[in-house]
Amino acid sequence: MVSKNKRFKYFPNFVHIKMGIYEEIIEINKELGSVLVRPSSLDFACDKASYEKNTYKKVAYIIRAIIVDHPFLDFNKSSATIITKRIFERENIIYDEKKLMRKIKKIAKENIQSIAKIEKMVRKCCQKKK
Repeated sequence: MVSKNKRFKYFPNFVHIKMGIYEEIIEINKELGSVLVRPSSLDFACDKASYEKNTYKKVAYIIRAIIVDHPFLDFNKSSATIITKRIFERENIIYDEKKLMRKIKKIAKENIQSIAKIEKMVRKCCQKKK
């Protein structure tokens, strides 16, 4: 724990962003009725996302961690969809909900692991900022 504090010494808001999104994802999944079984991938993705300025890439890291690595016992696709929608709404990004759900299902079905490819797929669900 000391190393994490030391690591974020000059960027204290990154700790807040990382822990906020991490806890929010876990809470979403808990509300859906499941539990976290593999936290390491989700923790890594939230860490990477906390440094990312590009919202689409940030979402791609999170989607990949949830869909491909299955950190939860159940409801991984639902959790990924809900957190993505929340992030887009916070960032005032207009998105097509049906398209987003289809893309998330495709990522799961085809086991797409490339962050760049996931980012591109997510962008195709969106229009432009309000």
